[in-house]
Amino acid sequence: MLKLKNKNRKHDAPGAGRACMTDRGFTLLEVLLAFFIFSILFITVYSSYSGSFKTINMTENQMALYRKAAIVLERISEDLQASYISVLPQNSFGEPAAYTQFLGTDDEMNGQDADSLSFFSRLQPLFSNEDKTVSGLLVSYSVILGNEEDELVLLRSESPEFMDEPEAKQGLVVTDGLQAINFAYFDDKSEVHESWDSESEEFRDRLPRMVSITLEFVNYENPDAPFKIMTSVSLPVNYMPPQQQ
Repeated sequence: MLKLKNKNRKHDAPGAGRACMTDRGFTLLEVLLAFFIFSILFITVYSSYSGSFKTINMTENQMALYRKAAIVLERISEDLQASYISVLPQNSFGEPAAYTQFLGTDDEMNGQDADSLSFFSRLQPLFSNEDKTVSGLLVSYSVILGNEEDELVLLRSESPEFMDEPEAKQGLVVTDGLQAINFAYFDDKSEVHESWDSESEEFRDRLPRMVSITLEFVNYENPDAPFKIMTSVSLPVNYMPPQQQ
């Protein structure tokens, strides 16, 4: 009886069954299943973070672009708001002088709008060390091709109003990364014109009532959807020669 009791005690030793189960380990199927679940979780988390960072970078790039566009449009607007046409009679010095001209041309580059604009403005020179007042500036905006494919660059130049021979200036870069730039001109009847020449019979000695400016910046991630920024600038009241008033 004593031997039988000891034998039963041996089989009833605490933890004996559990030790036998833990020694078994993981099967290959369980390892593969755990790895598969971990991979799904990792991909989900990575995609979420990657999408968030991409959205943040895109938003920051757009904000930087809009800030640059705002500076460009402010510069053009200030020039246009101070534009003028000579108030002298047409026959004072023969034919109207070229310096009284407001000239906007409808041009293209790479199949995109690349308009240019030239006019006189009462603003002080931006790039001059001389502390003297000038009567006006000939301000010109022109477009050239950039270094990147299909990229346009907007240039600005200025010259004093009264010069025997205007200086040939290429201009300074106002902004790059453009896909298109368009100027549209509104007359007194709110009709839109793609170009304007104050020396033509149609617009003789008159400024446009308003100029619409459209800048399209290249979207390298989606070239078919450029970033478009627009504004409109009201110009001073047209001056008429004395004999026509």
